[in-house]
Amino acid sequence: MEKSQKDVENSNGIYPIYGSGGIIGYVDDYLCEAGSTIIGHKGTINNPIYVKEPFGNVDTAFIMKPSEISNDLYFYNFCLEFDFSKLDKSTTLPSLTKTAIGRLVLPFPFYNEQHCIVEITNKYNQVFDIIMESL
Repeated sequence: MEKSQKDVENSNGIYPIYGSGGIIGYVDDYLCEAGSTIIGHKGTINNPIYVKEPFGNVDTAFIMKPSEISNDLYFYNFCLEFDFSKLDKSTTLPSLTKTAIGRLVLPFPFYNEQHCIVEITNKYNQVFDIIMESL
C-alpha cells in the first residue's frame, strides 16, 4: 500500500488487506489481483498464502502474480514446496529481499501440463482433508 494501513483501512471495506500472516483488515479499493501468491519478506518467509479474490496488501509481504505462462495454483504449489529460507541473507529474523526473489529461475512445464498437475494435486488434497477430518 502506498499509504499506511491506518489511512486506508475501513472495517466495512469489501476487500481484505493481507499481510504475510493472513487478513489484517479491509479496504474499499484493491491493489492486487485475484490469484496472487503472498510471500512474507520478514519472519514468515516459508508460509505462502494463495488469495482467490482481489485484495490490498501491506509492505511486510511480497505479492507475486505469475504471467500468463503459469497457472496461478501451479505457481502457488511451487511456492509451497520451495525453501525460501535458502534465499535468506539475514542473521536473526528470517528475511527476503526483492533482489533475491527476482533472481529466481523457475521451471515451468507447458501450461496444459501445469493444469493437469494442479487437478491431481487438488484431488489428493481433498482426500487428505477427508482423512484428517475423520481422525
